Amino acid sequence: INQINKKMQNNIQRRTDNQRTVRVDRMGTNVYSSKDNKSMHKTLNGEFILYQMLLEQISKRKKELIFHQNSLTEYFKPENSNDQQVMKEFDKEYTPDKAIHWYTRETCIYKILNKALRAQCIDDIIPFGSFIRDLTKQLDDEHTLFIKQLKTPIIKVYRGQHISKDEVNRLKSGIKGLISINSFLSTSTNRNKAIEFATGPPPSTNDLTSILFEIDVNINYLAKPYADIRRISAFPEEEEILFTVGSIFRIDNVSHDDKLNLWMANLILCSFDDADIKDFLSSLKKELNDQNEFVSIGNYFIHMLKYDLAEEHFKKILNQNLIEKDIDFAYCYYGLAQANIKHEYYDLAISNINKALSYLLNNSSLKNHSLVSSCYNDLGSIYAEQSNYQLALQYLDKALSTDDTNNVSKIFASLSNVHFKMSHYHIALEYIKKSLEYQIESEYPAIANTYSNMGKIYIAMNESEKASTVFDKAIEYQLKDLPDTHPDVSYTYNEIGLMFLDKNNYEKALEYMELALHLQSESVPNNHPDFAITYRNIANIYMKKGDLDKALTYYQKVLDNQLKTLPPNTPSVVETYQAIENIYRKKDDYEQVSIYSQKILDSQLERKKLGDKSISDTYKNIGDYNLEKN
Repeated sequence: INQINKKMQNNIQRRTDNQRTVRVDRMGTNVYSSKDNKSMHKTLNGEFILYQMLLEQISKRKKELIFHQNSLTEYFKPENSNDQQVMKEFDKEYTPDKAIHWYTRETCIYKILNKALRAQCIDDIIPFGSFIRDLTKQLDDEHTLFIKQLKTPIIKVYRGQHISKDEVNRLKSGIKGLISINSFLSTSTNRNKAIEFATGPPPSTNDLTSILFEIDVNINYLAKPYADIRRISAFPEEEEILFTVGSIFRIDNVSHDDKLNLWMANLILCSFDDADIKDFLSSLKKELNDQNEFVSIGNYFIHMLKYDLAEEHFKKILNQNLIEKDIDFAYCYYGLAQANIKHEYYDLAISNINKALSYLLNNSSLKNHSLVSSCYNDLGSIYAEQSNYQLALQYLDKALSTDDTNNVSKIFASLSNVHFKMSHYHIALEYIKKSLEYQIESEYPAIANTYSNMGKIYIAMNESEKASTVFDKAIEYQLKDLPDTHPDVSYTYNEIGLMFLDKNNYEKALEYMELALHLQSESVPNNHPDFAITYRNIANIYMKKGDLDKALTYYQKVLDNQLKTLPPNTPSVVETYQAIENIYRKKDDYEQVSIYSQKILDSQLERKKLGDKSISDTYKNIGDYNLEKN
């Protein structure tokens, strides 16, 4: 971890947490939307869910990932001499009754803790496990005293700081939803002071903007503890109300104050009895089913597009012997396979799915578990990606032959996709219709997605009128449960755009792609793979129009998006390199052709063996181009 240099101003007028972190850290917020939870974008709730699971594990002192070092100093190895001294003092003199005092001291301790919490870095959070529990316990004790002193049932507190623009978009799209803050949240009862923090020096990067949180707190609500900490703070003169990490609020409104030039977010502290919190807990319990908590955390890393962290986490579970049951091993290897699939390491994914299957099929009580059909279905999909359609169909037939009825619709959709890849469009259409028959009537977003896939098939069959009809159906079902600004609708706009592209109506195609892009830019983080799909579609339109410069601009946007979550040697990234190289060839830009040819070759050499056809083709292309150039 990169140490943050300790910057003391003066010991009497200590800066609050707002002022300490506003210049260097993003806010670290997680939004939960019940609408998103029912949509094809339910992974947008992944960070909120992961965080609550992680905090539950820490607070309940359940079995933890192993922390090998005996002290913070040994683990973090600070380079700054002041930080070394502080950590040694903490390791030697810290006691639970001084938790808040230590947290409020102007040292590296609170900075490293909050940085780890905001980044959701499990390795860096583990050493602070007991400190987090002590802080929460002491806040709980202070909360009781604080409430007794108040004379009004409602108090209002404020927090001003910088926040990422992605987080603002998520807040706007999550109005009336829930929000959790990824750290202990320091607030002030002084609104003007909070505005000063928010409107101080401009953000250091274009990714950040200013925001003022106004939080209404009903003291009669049963919620995570919060308190006025002046009595035990290292700086008792400050008007600081501290909320426990993971406190949950409702987003009442988000607007921009043009006069102050900052965003304003009105939040309300939620009670444990809040209907949406109960819905969240119920939904989580249903989704986790019988999964081990450690494994579930890995799965949510995948939802959050953090594939490397997911893979590392699953391996840690296996290496530290944190699971014992066959079902837990099965879920762990299945989770590893999902990370492999995202990185397009298909052979490794097949190996891990087969390991999961061995745990399931060698245990008589698990032979009919729903994970069995999921494994077979995923094997079918992987073999289809590798163009091994015969094997793909065999595994999908196996998936259908299981006793699991929950995955039938999904399996029929996979069968449709395989036949679509084989250009068996009539068979693909029959299977997608069967998939629709097995879908639950109330799951409108899933039904909409099926209609959208049906439209793709009709386009391939040159039946654009039928395609248009089912796309209308898709939007109709999406809007039954979701607002017209939801990113699910962008999927349908993309497909409609492709329909017009197929008819060489470039202007209409661009119109729908730009609609899709607008929805995505307002509702999903900038590293989301939805952007790469839309950018690629727009690039393809400009290629067809013969506008190489604009096509190149959008292929570069595809590449920028991919490299935010994928390693450079991922096949889909290599495809983008190839598309960019092709444009430079057409533009006779020899220098750029050479650069991208080398990127392609380097990526292929990392994943494939010498003699592989793709590597041979790349060498041939480089040789042919050099001959042509000379």
